[in-house]
Amino acid sequence: MAMKEAPRVSAIIANWNGAHHLRVCLPSLREQSFGSLEIVVVDNGSSDESEQVSREFQARWLALGENIGLAPALNRGAAIADGEFFLFLNNDMRFDREFVAALASQIEEEEGIFATDGMQYNWDGSEKGHLATRLTKGKPEQRSSVEIVPGLYFFQEEKHEKSPVFMASAACMLARRTMFEKLGGFDDRLPLGYEDVEICWRAWLHGWKTVYVPNAICWHRIGSSGRSLEGQRLNFRGVLTGRLLLTTKLLPMRYVIRTWLITTAGLAKDLAMLRFQLAKDRMKILMELGFLVPKLFRERKLLFDSADSSPEKHLGCLLGLTNENSSV
Repeated sequence: MAMKEAPRVSAIIANWNGAHHLRVCLPSLREQSFGSLEIVVVDNGSSDESEQVSREFQARWLALGENIGLAPALNRGAAIADGEFFLFLNNDMRFDREFVAALASQIEEEEGIFATDGMQYNWDGSEKGHLATRLTKGKPEQRSSVEIVPGLYFFQEEKHEKSPVFMASAACMLARRTMFEKLGGFDDRLPLGYEDVEICWRAWLHGWKTVYVPNAICWHRIGSSGRSLEGQRLNFRGVLTGRLLLTTKLLPMRYVIRTWLITTAGLAKDLAMLRFQLAKDRMKILMELGFLVPKLFRERKLLFDSADSSPEKHLGCLLGLTNENSSV
């Protein structure tokens, strides 16, 4: 009997002045046990040696000429990639030799899986930074958590077997190409952050699973992109945009109203504390997203009507993943 041919995987990495990261990341990918792997580096207008390093390690190079943001860059990479599966990665990472094989073997097991998600250590391996993601309404006691939007939190839970999760991290996400394209890819309006939450949220609306794979191990210089002043501003704008877009497009109306009110109130606080640059950024985002609200509501109606669901029902399903798999 002929052995089944391994699927083609395309690793897609968004990069911005990350030559020093690529010198570690790319060799780590080249040393993978999984043989059918192409690497695509999508460059957001770097001025360092990123192109030279990428070509040194036989990666395909897509120069965008300017920084168009994370989600658009990943989408541009997916558009030129050859693989049956897209492996979305950050550039500030390194990988266990079996990382790609572990993600690929699990996603191939079931046609209804949209994405598989890996386990991230911090860079020196002293802490586990990303595990099985769980969603909850209340802030979990005795757990580290992140408020994804006002009133909704997510936390990491250690699991030793594969487990359905509400989202995968775009730093280590393997997505099925056919489903990714049916979803229209990441939302191009998300500059940095929330692109992974948003697309997995929509995938679950179709009944397409995201699954955490604990033996797909990688190491991540967590937060390295936000250490410069410009990086901090990009992160601030990304989080603000992500919260407003996610709630307006996908969440029940009580979250929409609360998120917009809290974000607007933050403008007064920025001004009172003389944080004029933050106030300027916040005002710009509020205006840009404000103009988008009618369009987002139309998208919202189409999404949930097509799925014969509602934001309330779908949120309940995602919260149910936590109740099925863990205790809060």
